[in-house]
Amino acid sequence: MQTSMWHIHGHEWAIEQLRSNIRTQRVAHAYLFAGPSGIGKSLLALRMAQALLCERQDGDPCLQCRTCRRIEHGTHPDVRVAGMDTQAAAAKADEATRQKELKIATIREWQRDLALRPFEAQRRVLILHDAERLSEEAANAMLKTLEEPPDYATLLLVAHSSELLPTIVSRCRVLRLRPLPRAQVAAALQARGAESAQAAELAAWSDGRVGWAIGMLSDPDAQTARRAQLTELITLSRQDVGAGLYWAEQRAKEYRAGDQDTVLAWLEVWQRWWRDVIYAAAGCDEAITNIDRRTELYAIARRVTPVAAFTFLQHLITATQQLRENVNPQLVLEHLILHLPRSQ
Repeated sequence: MQTSMWHIHGHEWAIEQLRSNIRTQRVAHAYLFAGPSGIGKSLLALRMAQALLCERQDGDPCLQCRTCRRIEHGTHPDVRVAGMDTQAAAAKADEATRQKELKIATIREWQRDLALRPFEAQRRVLILHDAERLSEEAANAMLKTLEEPPDYATLLLVAHSSELLPTIVSRCRVLRLRPLPRAQVAAALQARGAESAQAAELAAWSDGRVGWAIGMLSDPDAQTARRAQLTELITLSRQDVGAGLYWAEQRAKEYRAGDQDTVLAWLEVWQRWWRDVIYAAAGCDEAITNIDRRTELYAIARRVTPVAAFTFLQHLITATQQLRENVNPQLVLEHLILHLPRSQ
């Protein structure tokens, strides 16, 4: 169910903490919302901004007043949002596709905006998405802001992990959002019109990321694409090495062309599949993500040893990390294919 007033599924403990901070006038100068992609961090940051500036001033965002509506639509002069999307929007098309970090220029612009006193409200709220992607130079510039923030400003950092500079983390009040139970995600989907079977399937796929699940529910093409992706990945285990190397070559081309997120999504789907193989081998049926492919899962679990499945899962995790560290994508993906457990 949604938390009253904030219109957020789950994370009740985080909402109560933020509400209490506002009501007791103990709002920190900076917060860090950390957690997996699609778990609800961005929405929580938006609701926090609304609660801080809401015309009712009772600790909750009413979502009805002019201020709340303007913040929702991104038009309030005292709420500034920055991140990889805004940085890419300001760049040339070919440059935007190559960007992997939040640059110091983005933070400098953010800081110039921060130096301005509030136009309408009693405080300014600045939201920075993708904070985990701050370049070293940008992170050091951000640190200076966190050390001496204006007394009229609240900074909300949103990150897919809390692995930022320790000095940045130490200067923020950190809220690490946790995945929601499957039943809660499924209930949120059914409230949006999903049939029970579809809600159960998407909730299982989501790994507790309710925002991801809601987005997938509204995009049937994405559901179809994910199923096709998984089918192709499963088929690789039954094909010869040449077919696998061709797949690696195609994904490497996508990655070099700037479509890094798509390639990382392939690896995420693949990780979940081999994790499911391990669960199936251990008899942990309730933990399986791909509940629509149980027959194939248990068949593979009978042919591939748990050690081999676990070893390849580790290769997948390492490959994802290497891609993010700018290792040659074709070498990374070919290495995966050469270590892929084969099933007949």
